This record gives sequence, C-alpha cells and structure tokens, in this order.
Amino acid sequence: MLKQVVKLVAALAAVVSIAACSEKLDAGKACPLLCPIQSDSLRDTTIDAVAVDTTVAGLPPIGLETYLMLASHGDTLDTRAMIRFDTIPQSYSKSAFDSVIATIDTALLITPIAKPDSLHRPTAPVTIEVYDVDTVGTDTSSAILSSLFRPDRLIGAKTFAPESLLDTLFIPISADTVLDRVKKGTHLRVGMRLRSSAGYDLRIGTTQTGTPVTLHIVASKDTAAKPVNVSPLSDTPVNQGFLSGPLADFTIVTKGLTAASSTLLSVGGVPSRRTYIHFEVPSRFVDSSTIVRASLLLTQTPNRRVDARDSVYVYPIALLASPVVTDVASALQFLGTNGQFGLDSLLIAPGDSGVKEFQIAGLMRTWKGTTLDVSPRSIALRSGAEGSLPAQFDFFSTRAPAGLRPRLRITYVPQVSYGVP
Repeated sequence: MLKQVVKLVAALAAVVSIAACSEKLDAGKACPLLCPIQSDSLRDTTIDAVAVDTTVAGLPPIGLETYLMLASHGDTLDTRAMIRFDTIPQSYSKSAFDSVIATIDTALLITPIAKPDSLHRPTAPVTIEVYDVDTVGTDTSSAILSSLFRPDRLIGAKTFAPESLLDTLFIPISADTVLDRVKKGTHLRVGMRLRSSAGYDLRIGTTQTGTPVTLHIVASKDTAAKPVNVSPLSDTPVNQGFLSGPLADFTIVTKGLTAASSTLLSVGGVPSRRTYIHFEVPSRFVDSSTIVRASLLLTQTPNRRVDARDSVYVYPIALLASPVVTDVASALQFLGTNGQFGLDSLLIAPGDSGVKEFQIAGLMRTWKGTTLDVSPRSIALRSGAEGSLPAQFDFFSTRAPAGLRPRLRITYVPQVSYGVP
C-alpha cells in the first residue's frame, strides 16, 4: 500500500512539473529535462501568405450531392430533383410464387428528407409535383430536362402541411404510367418540382448516402402479395459505370444560376462552389519553428440573395491531390474529411460580414519536414450543405483592396535547443 502511495505522489509531482514548464516558456534551467534552456516566448506575426486563391463552380459534380436540393424561391431560384429507375422488375411474389405484374393497384415514391428544424419549417403548405422526364435528348441538360416539366407529363402531386414535413414523404404517382413501363420493359425517369406561396428548400436523400427515393409498387390488393420496391439506377452512359452510377439521382438548376465575382471567394451557392487557397509561408515558420496557433483570416461580405440568415457550417479542408494535379477543379475533388488534421469549422450565415478566423494550425504542422510534392501548402473551403442548400458565403480575395485580402496569423516559438541532464 505504501509503495502505491509513493508512486502516486511521484506521478502527481511529474504532472505538476510538466504543467509548470508548459505554462512558462522562459523557465530555463529550472526544468533542465523538460523545458528549453534559453529564454523564448510566443511570437505572433500576420502575413499576406496567400499566393493563389480561386473559386470553382460545379463542385461536387452532378450526382455526387449529399442531398438533392428541391428549391423554390420565385424568380430568384428554382431547382429540381431527377431520379432514374432504369430497371423495374416485371414480377412480384405472392404466396411464395412469382407472378407477372399485369396490373398495378398503387404506385408511389417513398421520399426520405432531411427533417427541418423548428426554425426552418415552411410558413405555407408545400406541393411536390412529379413529372415524366424520359427523353431521347441529352439527358443531363438542364435546359432539355426543365422543358419536360409541363402539364401533359405530370404523373403525380401531393400537398403537405408544414407540420407534416418530418422525415419521409409518400407521393402517389400514376399507376398506369408505371405499368406501361413495366410491360414494355423500359425505364422510368421522374423529376420532382416544389411549389409554395413562400420560398422554401427541401433536402431529399440520395444514393450517395444510402437513403434514396424508392419506387413502391403494389401489384395486387391481395394481402399475400409482396410490394415491389425499386431503388434508383442509371444505365447511361452505357458501359461507363463511373459516370452512370452518380446519375441515378441528381439536381438540376432551372433558374437562379449566380456568377462569381473576380474579387470574391465564394463557398456554396448555386451551382455549388469550392474555394482553393495556396500559401507561400516562409520556411522559418514551417521548418524552423513550433506552430502554436495558425489562423486563416478572411473578410466576409454579405450575400443576401437567398436565406441570408440561415447559418451553415463552412469547413477548411486539406487538399490531398499532389501538385502534379495542376487543374484546380480536379484538385478540389480530392479533399480530406471534415475535421481532419484538427481543422475546425465556423457556423456562419450568408448575410454575415466581418473577419472570420479559420484555425489551420493542425494542417500547418503536417508540413514540417516535408517537401511540396508530398504536402502541398494548399487548403480548400467548402460548405457543409454544398449542393443541397442555396446558401452562399462570399469572402474578399487577393484581388480585393489590401485591407480586405486574406491573411495568415501565426503564433509560434522559434526552434530551441533542449537541456542535457
């Protein structure tokens, strides 16, 4: 028992010693084993370390959105959700036997949605219309697909009260249309449109996250008959699974495309944007110092176009692409995960303004002792709701007036030697 007490006291003494040294960098010989001998203190510097910055629109690429964005804001913004069912079974199970689908009693779209919180529920009823958007034309062209949202192609609609928007919507569609595709052995491709007297955005689950819209078919009123559930699937482009897979469901923008200003860095928006920032940091900070804190300082300018007060997280993300990838748009598709290397996010609203401080010390520490071809001095900014909400965040770029440009603030300790016992 006495030995355990002695060990505990010794351990506590060591902890106190380490804490004392960590809190005082000029401890000198008072801590010969744990602290620097020479006197050094924290130093701060702010530099215009951003060498290149640019914004790229259209990321994530079509079909790779976390959610489909179904938005209606009058003349300001209108987006539609496209879902492909390119393989539909022609039979159903009944009493352990398969039967050919000859009639369809019920057909509906089971639609998972991101449940809106109490502050973001619609203020008026929301109607979702479903259209047959099958075409022989370019089947990803927004102009061609949007032209198919016309009365003669309407195959279903349902109106939802604000309080009924929970986590799943059930939208009936034409049983005759579905039966026609089943008998012909062809595909069914549908487009969803939101209508409301008040502007609103709805986020719909996708194949990318494993919660897509499902086509639910009841072929018989007989309770022994099992419903047929069909998941989205695209068979075009033919024999190009890398391209056809994401096209099982995707979003198109029919109204509201926004241009990016040459003096601004934009994140999110419609189409969704990511920002690329490349640093030129003197080697004395990267290789010859200990980085304590590092902040990327960006000055935000208000964007009040859509949902100006709805806060969304903006993430600094490490670029994983090698400098061999010189195309910025390609590089911005090879990113780390949210929070990797200790990179923290900021919860901000599009209508905010002023200096925003993104902590990037964790990433800068990984640059120490590495070459540019291994650890490019670059970072990306992306919205936590990119492709699924229209929120756009604008920051001044290196092409803005001097006082508004991006800056890097570093708190560091110069390289020191350590005492020898």
